[in-house]
Amino acid sequence: MSHSATKVTVNGLDLSQIHAPPDSVKVDDKGGIVCSRFRAAVVSIVWDNSYHSTARTTEGQIIISDKPKCYGGEEAGPTPEDLLLAAVGASLVNTYITALSAAYINVESLKINVSGRVNFRTVLGLETHKSGYDSIQIVVDIQTDAPEDKVTALMMEVFPTAPIPDTILRPVPINVDIIHHAETIAAHLP
Repeated sequence: MSHSATKVTVNGLDLSQIHAPPDSVKVDDKGGIVCSRFRAAVVSIVWDNSYHSTARTTEGQIIISDKPKCYGGEEAGPTPEDLLLAAVGASLVNTYITALSAAYINVESLKINVSGRVNFRTVLGLETHKSGYDSIQIVVDIQTDAPEDKVTALMMEVFPTAPIPDTILRPVPINVDIIHHAETIAAHLP
């Protein structure tokens, strides 16, 4: 923890920024908080070839996704399934480290392992069960200056507020719009 005249930092986070409401959160005319709306975490995902796709985020970062060679991919990036687990873990890390820092708990190390198993037999049409993860396992490995019961209680308190785990724990409608451009493949042949 470091102190300066106007800034208190715990675990690399400026506590004044943690406690100050972001500009995107506003109060409506009835006193309720208006939820901030993210246009999209990923602006566009473009299929490149085979299972390879490139995503560009709203901040300009590039995320490449692919499949392992044993499934016909080139292993040029993480699988979509890995990206989902990474999003769950990263969201939980951000939420937890914010809460720990706000509670003035110094963290020496924090590692969150997220794992799950996807039923690819359903994805490939070989079974009629639900596709996707049957369950997701999260293991938190933390070293702090606080007692175990305190950091455990804090995790249980903040877990429901982590946006990505919350999103997958409840039914969230997904709307799909298709913009089709009719074009013949023969027009592109030599």
